[in-house]
Amino acid sequence: MASLLNIVSPFMHSSMLYKLKYSLSNPSNRNKIEVFDKDTNQTTYYNSISEAAITLNCNHTSILYNIKSKKKTL
Repeated sequence: MASLLNIVSPFMHSSMLYKLKYSLSNPSNRNKIEVFDKDTNQTTYYNSISEAAITLNCNHTSILYNIKSKKKTL
């Protein structure tokens, strides 16, 4: 985390830097999700929607849409 802040801080306004520091240090604003793979019968837990999207190689908005529409598959 410190290296990321060192890289971006010269380019960010102080208020945005504060928000970035807060969001990185406060993981409670993340939505933990559970993904069940029907093919392998394996459940995987992710700490955030973004983490799941990166791992599953899909857009985070696809996950959000499926959560909001209460669909069970992507």
